Amino acid sequence: MRTEALIRAMAADVRPARALGPALGAAVLGLMAAGAAVFLPLMGMRPDFGTAIMRATVMVKQAAPLLLLIGGFGAALRLAHPGERVGGWLLLLLAVPAMLAIAVAAAMLRMPPADWHPAMMGSSNGQCLFWIVGMGLPLLAGVLWALRGGASTRPALTGAAGGLLAGAAAAAVYSLHCTEDSPLFYAFWYLLAVLLVAGVGAVAGSRVLRW
Repeated sequence: MRTEALIRAMAADVRPARALGPALGAAVLGLMAAGAAVFLPLMGMRPDFGTAIMRATVMVKQAAPLLLLIGGFGAALRLAHPGERVGGWLLLLLAVPAMLAIAVAAAMLRMPPADWHPAMMGSSNGQCLFWIVGMGLPLLAGVLWALRGGASTRPALTGAAGGLLAGAAAAAVYSLHCTEDSPLFYAFWYLLAVLLVAGVGAVAGSRVLRW
C-alpha cells in the first residue's frame, strides 16, 4: 500500500477525531468561561470599556487575540488529523502580526521617539505576562486533552497551534481588564505571552500528542 493511501486509511479509521471539533470547542469555551469567572471578579473589568472600545487602538487590542484564537483553533483542528496542513488558517494567523505592525507604525508616527520605549513598557507588563500565561496554561492542558482525540503526524506543531489558541483565549479575557491601549504595549507583551504558551504547547505536544 502506498504511503498516501495508508495515511488516508488511517485517517478514516480514527473514530475519536470525528468529534474533535466539538470537543476542542467545548474545552476552549468552558475553560475560557472558568478563567473569566475567576479573573474578572478578582481584577475587575475596565470601567470605561463601553466608551474605550469605540477607539481604533482598543478595537485592534480586542480583535487581535480573537483572530489568533480563531486561527489557532482552525490550525490545531487541521493538524490533529493525519497528513493535514495548516492551509488557509495560516493566512489568518499571519494577518494578526501584520495588523499589529500597522497599528504600531501608526502609533509611532503620532508620538515623539522619546515616548516609544515608555509606551512599549507601560505600567503593567509583568501583570500582563503573569495573567495571560497563568490563564493560558490551564487552557493549554484542556486543548491538548481534546487534541489527543486526533491523530496528528506533527505533534509539536499541533501542540504549538494549540498553544496559540490557548494563549490567545487567555489574552482575550485579559484584554477586558487591561487599560494599556498603546499598540506598542499590547503588540509586544500580548504576543510575547501568547508565544510563551505556544512554546510550552510545542514541547508538551511533542510528548502527549505522539502516537
